[in-house]
Amino acid sequence: MKLHSVATVFMVFTVVSASSTASAASLDVSKPFLCAVNTIMECDSSGQCVRHTAEKHPDFPAFLRVNLGERTISNGSSVERPATTEIKAVTRLDGRVILHGGENGRGWAATIAESSGHMSAGVVADAYTFALFGACTTP
Repeated sequence: MKLHSVATVFMVFTVVSASSTASAASLDVSKPFLCAVNTIMECDSSGQCVRHTAEKHPDFPAFLRVNLGERTISNGSSVERPATTEIKAVTRLDGRVILHGGENGRGWAATIAESSGHMSAGVVADAYTFALFGACTTP
């Protein structure tokens, strides 16, 4: 079941963020992988931004499960009732996987470095943006 909420869209972006603690091993994107979001920057249309951690932000899961074969991203924190969003496009470019999608009037994009698993993502709406940073690994 697809949930059309801010949390679902942001969870997709979380899949691709940079972390200084990420492993130096390369990420195997041919298999489902797990991403941890460690930093969220929330900015409004006036340019005011607030830094959050995934554990303390109510709209973002701390972990995301990414399955490029099924083109889905789901909440990695809840196996029983995962919130899921569709990946609309996947591109591989210069050692990175670039994901795109959107729902509920918001667009998102994420980039994951295959060599390190570092992830960065952004969610854009008409009055706010979110930038997400973290790291991904194959369990």
